[in-house]
Amino acid sequence: MTLLVACFNCGFLLQLLFKAAEWKSLPLMAASLAEGAKVNWVNEEDERKTALHQSVLGGSLPACEFLLQNGAKINQKDKRGRGTLHHAALLGQTGPILLFLKRGGNQHDVDENGEDPLTIALKQTNADIVTLLRLARLNEEMREDNEIAQGDVTFNDVFRDFSNMASRDPDRLKRNFDSSGPSRQTQL
Repeated sequence: MTLLVACFNCGFLLQLLFKAAEWKSLPLMAASLAEGAKVNWVNEEDERKTALHQSVLGGSLPACEFLLQNGAKINQKDKRGRGTLHHAALLGQTGPILLFLKRGGNQHDVDENGEDPLTIALKQTNADIVTLLRLARLNEEMREDNEIAQGDVTFNDVFRDFSNMASRDPDRLKRNFDSSGPSRQTQL
């Protein structure tokens, strides 16, 4: 609690949740929210990222879930026009992609380069993420056409399987991101 008081007195309470998300510290995240930190605060000094962006960059699925349960805006964009789905696709994080799609993340948003999360996942050659994003798009299209019956069952089965995998072994869904590959032109 002393840290919180010191941060508040120094004017850093707004950044505390942001840093706690980066550090993957759920207790510190909870304490900062209890002390009045704003879950959707935008850090102007770090490309207009939010704590939810930081939790994706830190690779913490529990931190992402915690922030969403506490009102984080899933489609908030950073300075480059990237939302949480963009960042998770860039980093090859299948678990957060699954979570954000289930929570209504907009996969059609494009960043400053005109790239949506699917385009980024294709460049990263991440088959799991490409599959999830394509299935989610197919499901949306079927809903719009009122043809949900068969496609929705497949969609739900695949998402259930990925969810089970994520809960049993979250590290299995992480893919190493290597920005040095010649075909990977999207920069972090």
